[in-house]
Amino acid sequence: MPKVYLTGADGLLGTAFAAALGKDPLTAGWTVRGVARKDFDIADADAVRASMDAFAPDIVVHTAAHAIVDDCEADPKLALRVNIAGTSNVVEGCRRHGSRLVYISSDYVFDGRTTPPGGYREDDVPNPVSVYGLTKLAGERLGALVPRHLNIRTSWLFGGADDRVDLVLDTVRRIRRGERVPLIADQFSRPTYVTDLARAMVFLLTREEPVTGTIHIVNEGTASWYEVGRHLCSVLGTGPEPEPLSMDACGFLGDRPANSALATSRLDGLGFTMPSWQDAARRFCEELEGALT
Repeated sequence: MPKVYLTGADGLLGTAFAAALGKDPLTAGWTVRGVARKDFDIADADAVRASMDAFAPDIVVHTAAHAIVDDCEADPKLALRVNIAGTSNVVEGCRRHGSRLVYISSDYVFDGRTTPPGGYREDDVPNPVSVYGLTKLAGERLGALVPRHLNIRTSWLFGGADDRVDLVLDTVRRIRRGERVPLIADQFSRPTYVTDLARAMVFLLTREEPVTGTIHIVNEGTASWYEVGRHLCSVLGTGPEPEPLSMDACGFLGDRPANSALATSRLDGLGFTMPSWQDAARRFCEELEGALT
């Protein structure tokens, strides 16, 4: 059975991916070693080396990242340390052990100015407009040094338990309190449920013919956060309509792509179709309701 080394194991995607491995009959017997910030600093080369050497993984899934865009703009050195130096340490370990690398990247590697019809494809040329986007693109380049690497780009993740980093969860809780939630109406991408993303990742890792290179995994359909908020109000059957905001009114430190929707034609061609973001948001709301009963 393969041994899987998972960075960022306590994060939004890391938690969902570990759960998906355990639920799928094909991967339930795989050995998983999850590591997080509490275990060591991903930018500490000696610590990463010791941890990976002790486990000797077959597959490394690298979800750990500094992903708060404005924090990356305010402290580029920290972004470089975590997203580039940390990734470099993981890549070095993969090359040393002959491990397969799964690197998690972002729609923010694109500028979102002239989005192709249907969304950005895997072979479209990246052009990041933020420190965060630049560091994720650099991570892609580092990951490509690992033979048989898989680079997964995704966007606008939701489905966790921490409303400080999950805008959908935060919006649901505020709607339930009867608050009118301000949400950006002029930025667009593809909201993605981590449960669906994790299932797609397991699908890719269990194919007989290894999937390599870059692939986009996002829920179907493009939306603004304002449109997501309106849908959540409809699903919950309560709360006032959200308040539309423009990006210019938010005072962001870093630029954001106006429309960074990703196309999923490669994933579709492999036989895995992602549900719509509307369906995903509904299922997440149902999951939240079930947790309260």
